[in-house]
Amino acid sequence: MNIEERLDTRRGLDPVSPDEVMRYWLREEVGDERDDASGDDRPDPDELATEPALREELFERKPIAERAFAAEPADWYRVDLSEHELRDLRVVVGPHDEDWRALTDDDRVESIAERIRDAEDVEKLDAETPKDLREVVEMADEIARERPESRLIVLKEGDDPAYVVDGNHRAVAHALHLLRGGEFEGQPAYLGIRE
Repeated sequence: MNIEERLDTRRGLDPVSPDEVMRYWLREEVGDERDDASGDDRPDPDELATEPALREELFERKPIAERAFAAEPADWYRVDLSEHELRDLRVVVGPHDEDWRALTDDDRVESIAERIRDAEDVEKLDAETPKDLREVVEMADEIARERPESRLIVLKEGDDPAYVVDGNHRAVAHALHLLRGGEFEGQPAYLGIRE
C-alpha cells in the first residue's frame, strides 16, 4: 500500500492535533540540544500553554516546521508506515541539486540509501555531500539491533508525493537497513495531509 491508497481508504489513520505533532517534534529537538550542550534552560514542550508559544519555540529551532504548520492547515494523523510507504517517501523539499536532493535524481529516500549502499567509499561520498552520511550508516546499524522508536514527520501536499519534513537521516537509515536485507518491523510517523 502506498500513502495515496491509505488516504483513499482512510485505513490506519489515527487523527491527532497539530499541537501533539509540534510538542513531539519540539521534545525531540530539545532532547537533542540537551545531548549536545550543558544547561537546562531549554523549554519543556509540555509546559508551553499556548499554540503560539509552541510554534515560536519550534520554528526557532527548525525553520522547515513553518512549512509544515503554515497558514493553510494540514490534517494530522498518527500512522505506522508500511515498508513500501517508507521506501517511496521523498526527502525534504528544496532545490533539486541541494542537500538531500543532491544525492538522488528522483528524491526518494530509498534512492539515497541505494547510493550509500553502492558507494565504494562512503567516507568519500560523505565528504562530497552536505549531509552526514556516516550518521546514516550508524543509524542503519542501530536499526538492525532494535526497532526504531522515533517518529518521522511526513507531509503530503496536494498531488505531490509525500515527503519527510523531519527525520530524513532516520528514514534513509531505515531504507539502508532494508536494502542490506534487514527485516521491516514498522516505522511510526506523524502524517500531515494538506489538500
